[in-house]
Amino acid sequence: MCTWPTGRSARWETPLLVGETPAVAARPRIFYGWYIVGASIFSNALLSGIVFSGFGAFIIPIETTFGWSRSAISGALAIRQFESGLLAPGIGFVVDRFGARRIIIGGALMTGLGLMALGWLTTGIATFYFFFIIVAIGTSGISHSVTWPVIITRWFRRKRGTAIGLAVMGPTIGTALVILNTTLEEQFGWRNVIAGYGLLVAVLITLMGLIARDRPEPYGLAPDGDPPALAGSEASIRAAAHDAGGLTLVQVLRSPSFWLLTLYLGGMFVSSSGFLSHELPYFVDDLGFSARSAAVMVTLTFAFSAIGRIGAGTLMDRMDYRLVMAGSSVLMALSFAYAQAVDMRTGWAAQPLVIGFAVAFGANIPMRSVLGAMMFGNRSIGSVIGILNGGIVGAGLTGPLMLGLIFTWQGNYNTGVWVMLVLSMALAVVPFFMRSRRELERTRDAVRVAG
Repeated sequence: MCTWPTGRSARWETPLLVGETPAVAARPRIFYGWYIVGASIFSNALLSGIVFSGFGAFIIPIETTFGWSRSAISGALAIRQFESGLLAPGIGFVVDRFGARRIIIGGALMTGLGLMALGWLTTGIATFYFFFIIVAIGTSGISHSVTWPVIITRWFRRKRGTAIGLAVMGPTIGTALVILNTTLEEQFGWRNVIAGYGLLVAVLITLMGLIARDRPEPYGLAPDGDPPALAGSEASIRAAAHDAGGLTLVQVLRSPSFWLLTLYLGGMFVSSSGFLSHELPYFVDDLGFSARSAAVMVTLTFAFSAIGRIGAGTLMDRMDYRLVMAGSSVLMALSFAYAQAVDMRTGWAAQPLVIGFAVAFGANIPMRSVLGAMMFGNRSIGSVIGILNGGIVGAGLTGPLMLGLIFTWQGNYNTGVWVMLVLSMALAVVPFFMRSRRELERTRDAVRVAG
C-alpha cells in the first residue's frame, strides 16, 4: 500500500510504503498512471459487457415477457447511442470545470441505480424507456468517450498514445460477457441479472473512479512517471507548457485543423458504424454464411480491433500522426476492395476483410483523445474531446441508415460497400491538409506568448 503527498503545493516525493521512512523510500516500480489505465479497461469492459454489446442477450427475454416488438426494444438502444453523442460536449465542459473523477463516480452510481430499476421496476414500455435513459446518461460519464481519456492525457505525455490505446481496450474484453449473460439469464431470469449487474456497476466502477486522479501534479508526480531530474529538464518543461498552455475552446474552434480532424473522424465513423451495424446480415444475406458463422465474424472483428487500438496509439507516439491517420483509412478502403474482388464463401476467405477492417476501425478509437491533446493541449481537452465525440456519433448515425436504405432498395449491400470504399480512400488525403506536430507546437507557443 502507498501513501501519497496531498495538496496542490505538494513537492515531488516518492510514494512511501506503509511503515517505511522517507530515507529508505524507493520510487514505485509501477507509475500510478498505469493503474488509472487499468481502471479504465476494467470499467469499460464491464460496461460493454452489460450495457453495450452485452445487452443484446436480454432483448429476446424482454420481448417474450412483455410481447413488445423488436423495434420498440431496439429504439431504446438507439436512444442510448444518440444521447451519448448529444451529451458528450456537455460532459466535456463539465469535466474541464469540475474534473473527470467526480463525473465517473456520479455516472457509476446513476448507471447502477438505473440498471437495478430497469431490472426490478420495469412494468411497461414507458418505464423501460425512462430507466434506460437514466442508464444512458450515467454511461455517458463512465465510458471511454470523454472522462477516462481526459484523465489519461494529463497523466501521460511521451507515452500518451500507448496509454490511451490500452485504456480503450475494455470493449474488446467485455464482448465475451455476451455468452455469460445468456447463461445467467437462463438460470436467474433477465430481471435479476440486470439488477445484479446494476449493483456490480455501482460498487465496482465507483471503486475504479476512486482510483482515478485528475492530474499527477497535486500528488507530487510528473507525467509518464518522470523522476525530478527529468521532470525539471528543459525538454520536459517545454512539453508541460505545451500541454497546460494549450488553446482555449474558442481558439480550437477557429482552427482549421480541428474541423479537418472532425471531418476525418466523422467520415471514418460513417463507414465503421455502418459496417458494424450490418456486418452480421451482410455475411448472411450477401455471402451465404450461417447466422452462427456470421456471429463468429462479428466477434473476431471486435477482437482484432485491439491491434488497431494499441497499434495506432503507440505509432502516434513515435511518428507523424498524419501517416497513421492516412494508413488507417487506406487499410479500411483496401479491406472493402478485397470484399468486392474476392468470392468470400468461407471464414478463412473472409479473414482479410475482417482483420483489415477491425484494425482500421480500432485505430480510430484512440485518435480523438490522443490528437485532441497533441494538437490543442490540455487547457480545454475535455471540451475538445466532448465535441469531437458528439460530432462523430452524429456522423455515425448516417452509416447504418445508409446501408439499410441501400439494402432495401437493391436487396444486397454491394453498392453500400462501394460507397464505404470510396469514402475511406478519399479521407486518406485529409490528414495532409493538417499541420505537422512541429507546426502545431510553434502555433501553441505563439498563442501562449501572446496570451
